[in-house]
Amino acid sequence: MYPEPIKKLIALFERFPGIGPRQAVRFAFFVLKEKNPFIGELCAALRDAEEKVGICDTCFRMMERENGSITSCAICSDPRRERHLVAVVEKESDMRNLEHSGAYRGLYHLLGGVISPLDADSPKRLRLRELYDRVEMRLRAGDPCEVILATNPTTEGDTTARYIERILAPLRETHASFAVSRLGRGLSLGSELEYADEITLKNAVQNRK
Repeated sequence: MYPEPIKKLIALFERFPGIGPRQAVRFAFFVLKEKNPFIGELCAALRDAEEKVGICDTCFRMMERENGSITSCAICSDPRRERHLVAVVEKESDMRNLEHSGAYRGLYHLLGGVISPLDADSPKRLRLRELYDRVEMRLRAGDPCEVILATNPTTEGDTTARYIERILAPLRETHASFAVSRLGRGLSLGSELEYADEITLKNAVQNRK
């Protein structure tokens, strides 16, 4: 029905999370309708993001490259943060919302997704080994550590939290200064951190267990 170039554009938009076929079609025709300078600005912004955005080598959040190199982000390198606290979150929007709540001043670890009960390979795509190594290194240095499982209260989020508890269990058995907690149920089942209000998030952080 559509010319081949438009089909390719629609197919690309369909790969965006949460975008269905109808939305992808609307996006494609919006871009074509806007034409210049929008298309040029969009292409330039994509190239700029590809060249200048990297991933923090500690928490794995997106950050701007400094002189072409990747180092720790502003949060990980901030000496005022409570470095014994590490909140494990699914995605960047969850981290951003926790920051905006003002209730949390520790560090973060972005998993990059969740474990799906229907996908046996999903744990391999998460940054679980990096989390284990990060905690183990801190404990070996004699420093206390608390991992706060801040996954969303969904089936996948709970599955991920339980999986992390299991893989960290050996460290809990050998280090008295290590604790694993979860956010308190100030968050309702099925909700997501990305859309939670600040008061709910404050209660969840303060009532973690």
